[in-house]
Amino acid sequence: MSVDRDTEADPTAEGFSERWSRRKQEAGRTDIEPPVQTRLPETAATEPAPVLTDDDMPPVDSLDERSDYAAFLSPGVSEYLRAQALRKLFKLPGMHLPDGLDDYDDDFTQFADLGKTITHEMQRMLNRELTADNADDNAEVQTATQATAEPVTSSEDLPIEEQQPATVSLQANDDDGSDRES
Repeated sequence: MSVDRDTEADPTAEGFSERWSRRKQEAGRTDIEPPVQTRLPETAATEPAPVLTDDDMPPVDSLDERSDYAAFLSPGVSEYLRAQALRKLFKLPGMHLPDGLDDYDDDFTQFADLGKTITHEMQRMLNRELTADNADDNAEVQTATQATAEPVTSSEDLPIEEQQPATVSLQANDDDGSDRES
């Protein structure tokens, strides 16, 4: 059954997407309830909140964990007094403890033992180290066998035919005009 057949049979019928859109809009209208409006008491609405100043604040030394620090955030309180109150708040015993929600609260210097678990990456690194050690050992053995296979001989031990000739250089700018051998 296709969408085209439905519209061909009844030209006044709406298509699938139009019907879906209409139903979606109707469902949205019925599900939305008008917000409940609560009225504040008229005395609270007519009286402006008093602006607190430094004179209205309790002494900072008398603050403890049960004290209300919100009053110190009032715009009429000086920055110095606000800073003193917040410093006192953050020095309280329970305020500086980590809450467990921070990713970096844990002690990552002590690692838990994995037991006999060997990950794929650990196995790959172990194989790479063994291959490198074997290559170093093979290079040492090869160097040792070459040293024993080819004895070092000096040119004096060779027959005269195999000795290399000494090089002679001529210098044309000598004072006495004689040629030298080097």
